[in-house]
Parts: sequence; structure tokens; C-alpha cells
Amino acid sequence: MFSACEDTVDIQVNKGTSALVVEGWLTDRPENHYVRLYLTNTLSSSNGFDPVSKASLLLTDDAGNSEQLKEIGPGRYEISTMKGVEGYTYTLRILTSDGNYEVVSKMPRLSMAPDSLTFKYEEESVVYEESGYYPYLHGQELEGKDDYIQVKLFKNNKYLNSAGDINIFPDEFVDGNYISMGLDIDSAFVQGDTLRAEVWSLSESAYNFWTDIRTQLQNGGIFASPLTNARTNVKKLAADSKNVVGYFGTSLVRTVERKVE
Repeated sequence: MFSACEDTVDIQVNKGTSALVVEGWLTDRPENHYVRLYLTNTLSSSNGFDPVSKASLLLTDDAGNSEQLKEIGPGRYEISTMKGVEGYTYTLRILTSDGNYEVVSKMPRLSMAPDSLTFKYEEESVVYEESGYYPYLHGQELEGKDDYIQVKLFKNNKYLNSAGDINIFPDEFVDGNYISMGLDIDSAFVQGDTLRAEVWSLSESAYNFWTDIRTQLQNGGIFASPLTNARTNVKKLAADSKNVVGYFGTSLVRTVERKVE
């Protein structure tokens, strides 16, 4: 009386056209920074992303500094002399065989310099999926609205980059206050673990970019929304240039570290 059958349905999906992906960040840290260029893949592709080589990348700021980036590997371009300065506006010009592009990014201030980390032990519950230690970040938030930060976490020197580890905050409800914020983590800490928290200043467009990334990574279930590209700050300089996605941003960075004891 009970039976079931399965029908195979072949769906023809258009391959579409590839887009240029721009990935990079400039900070005030005393280290070299990098910009990656590569092309998106089709849905059916199982190959890696194709790097974009032999492009011309020029980085300038509004203080008269400039640097021609060197390609140190396929599609990987190095910023070796310029560093981020609060309030400076940076322009990245990208010239490729498929089009010309430009990014303009003003270095945002760091509105919350962290002063300490603490941990609180929680038992497994409806709120906490597992027993363990959960981190809290503390610091003074500067007066002045429309500031944004991202907190990047490193557990025993390993970057935590799962969907549950993305921590981004606006200052909408904490402007000018001393704040203690609980940080989202994908799994609890145990005694002996070391946590490093890096606080990155974000512009509003960078905050929107990371919001889009978090939304898509956590998108699932029967009420999932259709996949969309994260908002980008890269502009085409000509209508016939290949479409572009990705982000090139600027941030000030401060770090605190603590061991779970």
C-alpha cells in the first residue's frame, strides 16, 4: 500500500560569465599587506579559482604617497611600503586585460580600543550548545556615532573563521560608554586555551560587506533566502569592464590576549 518513486530531473543552468574578485586590506600594522585578484567560477565548476596575473595596481593616498604593487605570486600583489594612517583616504587603481577598476577607502578611526579579555564558564543549556568558557571583550567606546568594529579571534594562534565566529558591532546603542561585549564563538574554550582578539576599525561599507558575508554563511533551512553577492566597494571605470565583486578595505588594529585559567 505504501510506495515511493524518484524521478530524475535535469536542470539546465546557464554557465554565466566570470567576474573579477578583489580581496585585500591595508592596516596600520608594521607588516606587508596583499591584494588578491582572481576570477569567479561557474556553479558546476570543480576547479580552483583562476588568478589574474599581469595586472597593474597603483595605491595612492591624499597625502601624496604612492606605491606600484608588485606581483609576488599568481594573482597576489604586495603592498610593501605604504601603511594605514587614521583619516587618510586611499585610492587603489586596478588595470587588467578585462577592465579597469578603482577603490576609494578612508581609514576609519578605531572607536573601541580593547583593554582586557575575560572568560565566563557556562554549562550546556538552551543558550550554550556546550559547556566551557566563553569570552568577553572590554574597552571604552569613543563618543561620536556611526562607528563600527570587527573582532577577529585566534584560538591558540589559529584564526577562527566559521560562520559562528564572525563578530561585527555598530556603536548605535553603546556610543561613548565603557562596554563589555560577549563574543560569538563556534565552540567553547577550555582551560589552557589562549585567545587573541584583534579589534579592527570598519567603515560603514566594510560593516555592510561583513554583514552580507555573515548572512550568507548562516543562510539555511526552509526559509533561506536566495544567494546574493556581498556588497563591494570596487567600481568599474568603464561599462565594458568585467563585473567585479570583493572588497578592499582599510583598518586600524589593536590586540589583546589572554589564557583561560
